[in-house]
Amino acid sequence: MNQKQLVNFLGFWVANTVVFLLASVIFGGNVVLGNDKLSGPMAAILSGLILTVAGALIAPAVEKSGFKKSLQGLDLANTFGLKIKDASWAGVFLIVNVVTIWVVKRLAIVTGLGISSVLWVLMLAALATLAQWGVAKATGAMPKK
Repeated sequence: MNQKQLVNFLGFWVANTVVFLLASVIFGGNVVLGNDKLSGPMAAILSGLILTVAGALIAPAVEKSGFKKSLQGLDLANTFGLKIKDASWAGVFLIVNVVTIWVVKRLAIVTGLGISSVLWVLMLAALATLAQWGVAKATGAMPKK
């Protein structure tokens, strides 16, 4: 891992952690950080790390699986006004974020993240995807065209 990749990874980790912390403050009763074994900030850091690792592993997996070519045919570009590459990758990362946050939520005894329902998982995943997209644009992890 070179220095640029490390800075990108740390940027995504910080962004994901901040999303969890802010969601816990704003959506108090629906997103809860911490339990009897883990403090709130530590739960946010751990959950952010797990979400970042899942995001870092998905891009190479999608490219190696050949699923990348089928992403080009998605019509998300017209719906959201994004380039096809950006829209399809955003969709992939949204799905990965939903699944990862759901798994982290189900392992609340270990991770310390409690979420009240699927609706809040979807909202948190959408916020995390937006934050990750912003970090990718800012750090140059996403090519600027």
